[in-house]
Amino acid sequence: MNEENQEFNLEPVEIHPEMYGQNLFGETMSKTVFDNDVSRTALDTIGPKARGEFNIFAFTDAIGSRNKKEAWVLYQKALASGMVAEEIFFKVFWQVKTMLLASRTKSAEEADMKAYPYSKAKGFLKNFKEGELEKFSEDLIKGYHEVRRGNEETETFVEKMLLKL
Repeated sequence: MNEENQEFNLEPVEIHPEMYGQNLFGETMSKTVFDNDVSRTALDTIGPKARGEFNIFAFTDAIGSRNKKEAWVLYQKALASGMVAEEIFFKVFWQVKTMLLASRTKSAEEADMKAYPYSKAKGFLKNFKEGELEKFSEDLIKGYHEVRRGNEETETFVEKMLLKL
């Protein structure tokens, strides 16, 4: 080791993304980090079994339709059904990302999407003026980082974003 490495530990650090639950695009990471029974029980209570009959697609359709009242009511139902606010945030982000992708492509094939969600996203574009979707996406990303820094709670942030629709 050289002199600089003796003062600071500059050795490579292993990064384990499974420790973080979900990434920015809502893709669920492996849950291998949760080794004790308490953590497994907590994961089961927020999993699909606890969600009952809640229809997440009705929620994402309300966002695409820009119906803030319906989106807010469905958000409350999602929370009541056991979904975590961060998971709901990623559904909002997914919907906005899908609409942005549809706005910049000419076909589902070009967007590398299935025809049905692509056509729905294309149809929702009429509810947003030029630049509004980009601004909403930017606000989602900025807010996500504020939540991660501890400057805001996820539940409140998602609610504020829905009311901005």
